[in-house]
Amino acid sequence: MVSKVIAGVESLQPDHIILGCKDLGAGIAYLETLSGYRAAIGGSHPGRGTRNALLKLGHKSYLEILAPDPAQRELLWHKEVATLETPLLIGWAQAVKNIEQYAQHLREHGVACKGPTAGSRTRPDGVTLHWKTLVREDDKAGILPFYIEWAANSAHPSTDAPGACVLSRMSRTGQVIESGPPEPGFHVVTRPDMPSAQLHAFIEGRLGEFELKTRAIASEAWSQTLP
Repeated sequence: MVSKVIAGVESLQPDHIILGCKDLGAGIAYLETLSGYRAAIGGSHPGRGTRNALLKLGHKSYLEILAPDPAQRELLWHKEVATLETPLLIGWAQAVKNIEQYAQHLREHGVACKGPTAGSRTRPDGVTLHWKTLVREDDKAGILPFYIEWAANSAHPSTDAPGACVLSRMSRTGQVIESGPPEPGFHVVTRPDMPSAQLHAFIEGRLGEFELKTRAIASEAWSQTLP
């Protein structure tokens, strides 16, 4: 399993996983052919240039289909979605209880990150959800998670998301660097002799199990050898 016990993380179950696509309607149709369920429009992310649709993945977990929002002038969140020829797993989130404290924890372990940053979106029923996110500067093409803390007065999106999908498991191939160097003098090198690094999510839907995966990247390792 990719998920592991980390201080401050509420659950081993991802809060949500993100499937990127360049057109939201096409992304909804794509997931429907895989899962047998039709995702519901979630809303737009003001100032980020994206909008989404959601499917339930279980208790306090959901699948987010993310695409550019044509009503917004600039795409600032997951810019890669604008050029995707086929839908692709581009990220996943874990819930944390105190995101400011967790940001400090990551930075103390040599992880460069941005945030916490406040976010919101208004659902079609007029209800506005609020949260804060903490994002690694390098999430290794979505293999490593970002972190989210939902506002106390915001209902979790999985509460009324359609469908009855279940995330069976998440697994990883290859190896990526997740934190700072073990000692001074170490640097990151790619490992072409190892399998490519990639995150795989296996989901049970109405039509059986299907797989979503990130873009494959080169495996990494620490080295003291001069480049």
